[in-house]
Amino acid sequence: MRSSFIKQTIGINPLLTTRDWLVFGGILGAIVLLWIGVAPGIPSAAARGALFGAVGGCLPSLLGCLPVRGSVPAERSISFLGRIEQAGFKPAGETAEGRIFNYKGPRWLRWDSNRIVIRTAADGALHVTAPYYFYFRLKRLQA
Repeated sequence: MRSSFIKQTIGINPLLTTRDWLVFGGILGAIVLLWIGVAPGIPSAAARGALFGAVGGCLPSLLGCLPVRGSVPAERSISFLGRIEQAGFKPAGETAEGRIFNYKGPRWLRWDSNRIVIRTAADGALHVTAPYYFYFRLKRLQA
C-alpha cells in the first residue's frame, strides 16, 4: 500500500503550551526532590528505582509528541481523515492554525501537543502536523 502521509520535518519542541512546560518542570522538580530528600532514606535500591520510575515514566510520552509535519495528497485526504478518527482523535474545532483533532482521553492525561492540526491547501492537499507516535503508527500500518 502506498503511503498517504509524506513526512517533511520533525520538530524538536514537544512542549506546545505553558501548561506543558509547567507539567514538565514539575516532573523534573519532583525527580530532583526525590533524589535529594527521599531516596537516601529508602534502604532498598529496588524501591528507589520504582519511585523514580513512577515519577519519570511519563517523560517518554513527551518524546512521542514531537511534532511531525507533512502533507497528504488531495486524492487520499478522505482516507487519511478516517485513519485519524480510527486512531482515537476527535475533532476539536477550527482555529487560525487549521482544523484541530485532540486525542479522546481526558485533558489532564495528555500533553497539549498531543493533537493533530490540518490545513487544507488550495489544491485540496492537506498540510498536517501530528505527534510522532501517530506518524510511527501510520508508517507501520502503511508498510
